[in-house]
Amino acid sequence: MLLGAVLSCSSLAGEAVPHLLPIASRMPAPAYTPEVLRFGVFELELLNLELRKQGVKIKLQEQPLKVLRLLLDHPGQIVAREQLRSHIWPSNTFVEFDHGLYSAMARLREALGDSAESPRFIETVARRGYRFIAPISSPGADAVSPQRSKAGGRKAWLRRAAASIVAGLLGGAVLLSIVLSANLGNSREWLRRRSNPNIRSLAVLPLENLSGDPAQEYFADGMTDELITQLAQLDGIKVISRTSIMQYKGVARPLRQVGKELGVDAVLEGSVARSGEHVRITAQLIDADSDQHLWARSYDRDIRDVLKLQNEMANEIAGEIRANMVKAATPRSKPLQIDPEDQDLYLRARYHLDRGDQAEINKAIEYFRKAIDRSPRDARNYAGLADSYLALSDYYLSPSDTLVQAKQAAVTGLLLDDSLAETHVSLGAIRFLYDWDWLQADKEFRRAIELNPNSTDAHVWRGVFLAQMGRFDEALPEIQRAEALDPLSLAVHVNAGWVYYVARRDEQAVQQWNKILDLDPRFAITHTSIWIAYLNQAETTKALGKSSSLEGDTLKLAALAGRYASSGNRSEAEPLLARLEAVSKHRYVCPYEMATAHAVLGDKSKALAWLEKGLRERSACMADLKVDPRLDSLRSDPKFNELLRQVRLEP
Repeated sequence: MLLGAVLSCSSLAGEAVPHLLPIASRMPAPAYTPEVLRFGVFELELLNLELRKQGVKIKLQEQPLKVLRLLLDHPGQIVAREQLRSHIWPSNTFVEFDHGLYSAMARLREALGDSAESPRFIETVARRGYRFIAPISSPGADAVSPQRSKAGGRKAWLRRAAASIVAGLLGGAVLLSIVLSANLGNSREWLRRRSNPNIRSLAVLPLENLSGDPAQEYFADGMTDELITQLAQLDGIKVISRTSIMQYKGVARPLRQVGKELGVDAVLEGSVARSGEHVRITAQLIDADSDQHLWARSYDRDIRDVLKLQNEMANEIAGEIRANMVKAATPRSKPLQIDPEDQDLYLRARYHLDRGDQAEINKAIEYFRKAIDRSPRDARNYAGLADSYLALSDYYLSPSDTLVQAKQAAVTGLLLDDSLAETHVSLGAIRFLYDWDWLQADKEFRRAIELNPNSTDAHVWRGVFLAQMGRFDEALPEIQRAEALDPLSLAVHVNAGWVYYVARRDEQAVQQWNKILDLDPRFAITHTSIWIAYLNQAETTKALGKSSSLEGDTLKLAALAGRYASSGNRSEAEPLLARLEAVSKHRYVCPYEMATAHAVLGDKSKALAWLEKGLRERSACMADLKVDPRLDSLRSDPKFNELLRQVRLEP
């Protein structure tokens, strides 16, 4: 550790550490070329390119040996990734370079007993390259570096570095303290973080698809999702949710900026390549503040082993950040080996579900059902199917049909595997929206959070649930936790605004809803239309588009009608409501949204009639009755209080 600290600092004894080497075409050749280079207990025989440890040959592949040779030729200097590629990898292997380099470095470090976290020989300089940091000698030569004739100031720097190391080892902590205090003041924090990185939050950036086939994007996205799910089980670590990290797909930004935007200590980035039934994943963990490389690995697996691979990666990363995996109350029934086609169907289904509109959700249902037919005991498919029907029940189809199917899927999934947080979230939502069983709903949400403290969905659902029960002091911390886990999620901000709104905190609600338009001015409503009424006309136009383009889009029409009603614009609201009522004869229109618009306009009888229709159809929004400010004009009406009792919101 002393060696790495001395040779990695920004200055030593008043001289700068050598900078990045020139581009490959101008890389200087070493002036002194001995037959053997020695470092520590190792020696590299240059003629036959053999690595030996205390005289015993170490079996090592050609590429790691070539990497070592190039690093030894330029000690103390950063050898750029591009230089390694041009000198070692043929030009026609560019697509595979990342994998090849990570694999070579992993094998080389394993042979040397070295590590990226506490390097004794090879230091990783994040996003730039690598540097050999140990003293080098050769038989019959007393130089620290092979670059004797051209070393100049660099040779003096290396000698002083070596002298400091030796003196530190012989003289103990006194000289080390002097060196550190005089020359390494700024590296104390670096040394502390390097030896024990204080990581309490993590973001997994979208894995890059290196398959050379755009049709495999779903697979790369699916592997990203699965890795996030595994890492979300880390005890005491905040893991950013999928919605926010997907904003960075295909976007090149400095990792420090990404870390700041997401509020995380570390970032995991990498790539995935699939060829038939073979999968290759490379990944590296980087300190977001210092840009220091903490860990890197490359994995080659059969697709049948991807679940085992995800678990292996999560545990290795947990070891790097000194966290523990949360242990489920019961063992996961999901096998460590899966059929490639089963996994393919599951990933395709999730890909379509995440895209969100009705047509995509229907595609997701189709794939989940195919996956269930092939693998009827995989609980993940039932959880996904339940989520799909829940998504349809919000605005697209009558909940009286879809929530029954969602409930069947969730219950089946839970019987197969009660350790899946996703299934508990789905069942909690059904208990909440369909069964109106408040105790069981809260029980499921709390269980989901126990299993996965980083589940944004669990925190959002519980936050909304508690708010609609009137338990605002408990609801706000839940929704704030969801926002911390998924800061760029439009849906989180919509729901956060809703929680503040029903808590009668309008200013904070508007702040949340304005964030939506900052992130995406074209965003369509995903949960409730009320937020649009609190924004000005220009913002409403940005969010909804021109009203002439809304024909047939009942979701946006209802939002616009609610906007006009809430602003008191009866002349605009009433024609839209009449149009929606006509549409409702042959297509599902959310009765609750119709009721709230009429209530705001003062049409109590129409509002109550639509609420009664919502009760019959088991509208997913009926649980809002107790706290929705738009219904305040109805609260003294006996019919409204009877509705509260039937929805079990009043005794």
